[in-house]
Amino acid sequence: MVTFSTEKAKRIVMFCDLRNSTDILMDFEQGVYSGIESSGEKAFTYADFIMDVHETSYKELYLGHEKTYAEIYGDGVMGIFPEDNAKYILENIYRLSKRMRVYNDPQGVGVLKPRIDIGFGITAGDVSFIYYPLDKRNHPVGRCVHEAARIEGLSKLYDARVLISDRFFKFAEGYISTDERFSYRFIDRIILKGFREPITLFEFLMDNDPRFETKKNSQKEYSEAYSRYCRKEWATAAELFQTIYQEYELGIGSVMAKRCEILSKSPPSPDWNGIWKMKDK
Repeated sequence: MVTFSTEKAKRIVMFCDLRNSTDILMDFEQGVYSGIESSGEKAFTYADFIMDVHETSYKELYLGHEKTYAEIYGDGVMGIFPEDNAKYILENIYRLSKRMRVYNDPQGVGVLKPRIDIGFGITAGDVSFIYYPLDKRNHPVGRCVHEAARIEGLSKLYDARVLISDRFFKFAEGYISTDERFSYRFIDRIILKGFREPITLFEFLMDNDPRFETKKNSQKEYSEAYSRYCRKEWATAAELFQTIYQEYELGIGSVMAKRCEILSKSPPSPDWNGIWKMKDK
């Protein structure tokens, strides 16, 4: 049995989860994907789909070396890595994303069975482990464990596949900037629900994403819109964000435009520094 230190240590924490999993489960329960039964073939079940998720996608994240911790949460996975594993993590996510696209491409996916759509949240910080006699396993504790889960929960809101904190970005920037397959875009500065300190969010971009170039090309306009937002120029910022939504078809533009509308009606304090406090997980 692998043991993990009870002493705090700097680690990278990743949380990834199947999006729309509740809707998918309800669709299975209501027989949406049972059409193949009439052909005489075995019906494709929710259990089959979850196994597909793990075999075609999450399998890339099951790391075998002794310093890595992985735990499965039904349709999600949490991984905790040594702080020098940034490149390894990026490569695994790249392979996972490619396998996910291969699974989703064949005809019939989305009709006879659901598509696989996975979001990621990654951060870094102090983690220690507690041994639970109940299940005879080590379990991680640390603020960054909760932080990674919160970040993943926001990935869909921001129309991002892999959402990362500035703390992980510091470990990964060198690899991302020197590999032509990779890029990144600034997302937002926020305080996560239940937290007290702000973080900066980025999206890790990969060239196996059909919108890789679109997201890269939108950065200049987004930077201008965000600058106007920080200067409390709500109307101008909202218009620029809305343009990003319409011209680049990026959901983050709509999210930020709506935020500007909220702030224009309920302005922040004079010393506001552009940081948005999240009310939802």
